[in-house]
Amino acid sequence: MTLREDAEAAFRAGLAAAGPESRVVEWLRAHPEAARPTGRLVVIAAGKAACPMVSGALAARPVAPGEVLAVTKDGHGTDCPAGIRLHEAGHPRPDDRSLAAGAAVLERVEGLGAEDELLLLVSGGASSLVDALPEGISPEDWYVANEALVGAGLPIQAINAVRKHCSLLKGGQLARAAAPARVTALLLSDVIGDEPAVIGSGPAAPDPTTFGEALAALDGLAGIPDSLRSHLEAGRAGHRPETPEGLPNSRNVVVGSNRQALEAAARVLRDRGYGTLILTGRLQGEAREVARAVAAVALEAAGTGSPAPPPVALLWGGETTVALGPNAGEGGRNQEMALAMAEDLAGVSGVGVLCGGTDGTDGPTDAAGGWVDGTTWHRTQAAGWSVPRALAVHDSGPLLKALGDRIVTGPTGTNVMDLCLALVSSEPWTLSDSSAN
Repeated sequence: MTLREDAEAAFRAGLAAAGPESRVVEWLRAHPEAARPTGRLVVIAAGKAACPMVSGALAARPVAPGEVLAVTKDGHGTDCPAGIRLHEAGHPRPDDRSLAAGAAVLERVEGLGAEDELLLLVSGGASSLVDALPEGISPEDWYVANEALVGAGLPIQAINAVRKHCSLLKGGQLARAAAPARVTALLLSDVIGDEPAVIGSGPAAPDPTTFGEALAALDGLAGIPDSLRSHLEAGRAGHRPETPEGLPNSRNVVVGSNRQALEAAARVLRDRGYGTLILTGRLQGEAREVARAVAAVALEAAGTGSPAPPPVALLWGGETTVALGPNAGEGGRNQEMALAMAEDLAGVSGVGVLCGGTDGTDGPTDAAGGWVDGTTWHRTQAAGWSVPRALAVHDSGPLLKALGDRIVTGPTGTNVMDLCLALVSSEPWTLSDSSAN
């Protein structure tokens, strides 16, 4: 087996371990008291993993399909159970369908009583896929603001603070709308730290952020329409209700996470003869800067046997960001992170790195991520491409595609952030004369 084949096998094992359907089934069967109201049971799922999470709920509970509403990304709805109400909407950019889905969600919870229960299934992408805007913020203004927020490369916590305070669903407001019904929210975590208030912008979780913090996230950020700033300023002044600080009838449980994917990937690599070291599940920062650190650790292991001797697999989980400039090309954080290691690894034998998103999509592409090793830099040059030029305009996707080094899985049905797998073989560590340095 080659390093790449080993890395791809481990990556796919990580995807399987974070399977949302099995996670939902296991949790509901282990908690027979949950989602068994004396009145109605309504199921709402939002996110890239909405359909498999719904399948898990229907396998564990007798729910009428007519009581089920799922909102997911384009192309992710084909596996949804028959008979349920399904919306596909925009991601990573919200669109008019996202707002139509939000209206359907609010309609579904309207009138629920104290004997009823909402089973809420949330996975990555929910923040963009479903929303409802307060009066005074037009859809057009919200779309412009979302582009500015995402393009600025802000941490997800800062982005979600704004999203929560410009919404009628996020930051615990869906649970407030469903009151007095009980709410059980099962969450597939796609955020650092697995905090329920951050996953999907926390539609059923108490919100620790404030209007003031949302405004602070916009400091120095261009492209935010005046209507959003006016709305947030009115909230800070006490003229709009804050997101709820407490929700006594709401329960939030993380049933799937990045850590599960990391541990499954490590098991496969151990079976293939590698020592394994999970370094962190909290990897974050600008993709190109993180890439240099990952490459440095892999090279250190190859050259000195520290932090672990070859053959070894070094594993990271988390989610980096990319601050896009004007006229950005095609690629995502994982492809950019992989390509940014090409120069440091150039000419080094026995080291390869896979960077991939567990949802199977990386930015606006159909790839999960990319592969890089000691040959990437020179193969790029031989093919007439330039790594620095591609990185400068965030156009990693076409370059990696030309090399055959994109990682393509198709929609995976899950989303627990990203995996970065650096494999170091036991062959002698060498730096060729034709290295980039």
